Amino acid sequence: MNLYRKYGWLLMLLFVVGDGGMPYFLGILWQEYSQTRQVVSDLGSVSSPVKEYFERGSVLTGILLLLALPAVKFYFNTAQFQSKRREIRLLLTGIAAFAIGDCIFTGIFAINHQTSGFTLATIIHGLGSGAGILGMLAAPFFLARIFAGNYFKIAKGCWFIFYGALATSAFNGLAQLFSFTYKGAVQRISLVFLYMPLLVLVYFFSQKNSK
Repeated sequence: MNLYRKYGWLLMLLFVVGDGGMPYFLGILWQEYSQTRQVVSDLGSVSSPVKEYFERGSVLTGILLLLALPAVKFYFNTAQFQSKRREIRLLLTGIAAFAIGDCIFTGIFAINHQTSGFTLATIIHGLGSGAGILGMLAAPFFLARIFAGNYFKIAKGCWFIFYGALATSAFNGLAQLFSFTYKGAVQRISLVFLYMPLLVLVYFFSQKNSK
């Protein structure tokens, strides 16, 4: 337990490496897959040759992120963050929504491109992914409020991430809505901003442990 309380944040780093790197690794196995033209969820479609790997990988990374959250709560359980309890609770809720909705649900409910209209799996996949992305969009906002005052530079960086995430996510939504040729590239840029709040937490906790 003491090991987890001290190094549990490393699970968050493993999530970023695993979830962020998985599309590129699976793209090597699926030679016809285009990183710039296709979105990540295509790897889990019913016609994908790497569907099972993508599903299991998404569920695994989602579980990793969920397992990291109690450690995050522990690290913030200090006197200097006592006034930020509401923001911390909302931050953890947003990250949990991403882990469940955009990772675990993505791995369980595959999109079927071979059928017309909406299927139950497609609806659940879309709603879960949407809720998860909204949760992570809010994460840098709450981080900025949490770090305001005592950690001005980190808070300022979180505000930059927040506005960057909003802009790139909006562009990503439009790219997918209008079937932009390079929608895959646009999505990956937006994902970078969604992962950034987690990297901020990893950086903060690693610095805290080194003292």
